[in-house]
Amino acid sequence: MNTSERFVPVSTEMAWAKIAKTCTNPFGLTDKTVQDSLEVCPPIEYQGGRFLGRYLIPDAFVRYNPEEQPRDKSNVEEHVNDLVNSYEVQGYMISAHPPIVSFDEQSVDQNQLRAQSGYNRKQSREKFGQEIAIYDVYEWESRYHEVIARNTANHHQNPQLSQTKHDYLKEVCNAVVTDQNPGGVIPADADEISKFVDLIASDKTSKIRNWIKKTALNNCQVYPNFRTYNSTGTGRETLKGFLISQKYPRQGIEGRDNKELNEQGCITYCAGNGDNMQAWARGIQHGTNKDLTVWIFGYAPNRVPDLEKFRIDWIEDFNNMKQTYITFASNIAEDGESIVVDEDIFPVKFAGFLPQYVKPDPKAHGKPTENTLVNQYGKSIKFDPDGDCLTLS
Repeated sequence: MNTSERFVPVSTEMAWAKIAKTCTNPFGLTDKTVQDSLEVCPPIEYQGGRFLGRYLIPDAFVRYNPEEQPRDKSNVEEHVNDLVNSYEVQGYMISAHPPIVSFDEQSVDQNQLRAQSGYNRKQSREKFGQEIAIYDVYEWESRYHEVIARNTANHHQNPQLSQTKHDYLKEVCNAVVTDQNPGGVIPADADEISKFVDLIASDKTSKIRNWIKKTALNNCQVYPNFRTYNSTGTGRETLKGFLISQKYPRQGIEGRDNKELNEQGCITYCAGNGDNMQAWARGIQHGTNKDLTVWIFGYAPNRVPDLEKFRIDWIEDFNNMKQTYITFASNIAEDGESIVVDEDIFPVKFAGFLPQYVKPDPKAHGKPTENTLVNQYGKSIKFDPDGDCLTLS
């Protein structure tokens, strides 16, 4: 980025400069201050944003719209006071990124700007009678990029007020396109909302971001497209709950004698990866000792961007682990002879994947796209305790 280039029309610069001569300027800001600040604090490169230059601009040309303030509360008085104290002690800090603005499309005056950040800084400057400020002017490819930028622009060197989870929640809900908000910048889609939250709230922990996502989905009445399962409990969104809902045998052998196990005809386990050591060790042990087939159900423990790829990799890991056990058995076989695997009696088999892509299917009256056991491509399959391992089909 060449910070010395200036892309604002000369006529606009002249209009700003004319009014600047009449502005009170107790901070003593000049064009040299602007150039010095560029040396120690280069402009930020925002995705989807084009830097047009850093300018000394009268506040009269900048519109601050309270509805576009990224915070849940318009101005926090305590933070404004901190900024006032900073200005009193340190003056204007050229090491701090200036507020960002863009040209105001709603104004008939081509010289007018609209602020994306700096709401509290403007209020604190006004307490000194400062009527002119340094701004970074940008041009945005879309409102989507503008919204992301205004939520990450408050990380300046002045005393800053981190946005709370409620601030971000407000921004997300205002960004989602709904019947009540047709001017939003992201579709009412769980994946898009999740991506948007990760972008604007990158300074928050994953726990807080998950809260923002969950609350925004609920507030905007958006159904999440990805179902995750808890490993404990028996509710609908748990591993045990799914097996129970499908009338499959519950996991493991705990609390059941040989008679009960023989009556159910097999043993089940769920595994978040195909080479899960615990599932395989138990499968080999219990399958051999109980003379029952152990069926392993696959699932993604966490949200993944490409579910099909995850499932294909899961099966590859499963087959690799299976080959490891076969190789082990072959290595300790008498005279080191190769063994022939009888797939019918091999104790551990792959049953299929739990349904996790649950975006409503309009062709099925809004039912989840996946609602029962599926293969790696998301196609519904029927669990057959007496059937073949799914990796063989």
